[in-house]
Amino acid sequence: MVMIGNIMGRRKRKTIRIIKRKLPKVFCCPDCGMFSIRVLIDAETESKIVCGSCGLTWKKENTTKKPEAIDIYNKFIDEFVSARG
Repeated sequence: MVMIGNIMGRRKRKTIRIIKRKLPKVFCCPDCGMFSIRVLIDAETESKIVCGSCGLTWKKENTTKKPEAIDIYNKFIDEFVSARG
């Protein structure tokens, strides 16, 4: 008698996949409202923000050794809003 597979056994359980969320790479421009802002981090010295649609640029020296793009974008938004008044 040849047995193929598991004839008797437990019911197969559903596997739950955990999806890790990733940080965005393109952000919303506060000037034109389009999702076209890119954050460029040069080495560990300077960071630059460039909008692809309206041409808005912003440069700032990094205060931390390994800055994240979202942190630089938030600093830019804070300065942009405070400058507008």
